[in-house]
Amino acid sequence: MILTNNILLREQNTVLWVEGDQVDVLKKARDLIHRGHRLLTSPLAASGRMHFSPVRSILLTDEAEQPEEDSILAIENSLQLLETSLAVHRVDYKNKDDYGFIDNELLTQALNEINELDARYQQIGGNQFETGKTQG
Repeated sequence: MILTNNILLREQNTVLWVEGDQVDVLKKARDLIHRGHRLLTSPLAASGRMHFSPVRSILLTDEAEQPEEDSILAIENSLQLLETSLAVHRVDYKNKDDYGFIDNELLTQALNEINELDARYQQIGGNQFETGKTQG
């Protein structure tokens, strides 16, 4: 599933829309991860400058299973790091459209890589790469 507040992605049928900023997206991801969804992409931005973006998209598994310690630790640490960073710097709402474009490009690349890994895994006889079959 795609968890996002990026307006460019709002109409996609695989999107779970989050009203708010990037902290709200991470908090929603945290809640889902504690219910058993796993992270497929990093909850942190691609670069330090992107920490100031109000836009964030995160890929999670579609199906909830048992909560996974690695995903829980990653989202909790990411949320704490983001909140610490935002206590010092301001969110850059002025360039929100540009951040939305960049976020969309990064998400597209992540989906392509996951699909490529899934295809390779299938070629070697695997049943399913651990992506939760997220489609973009």
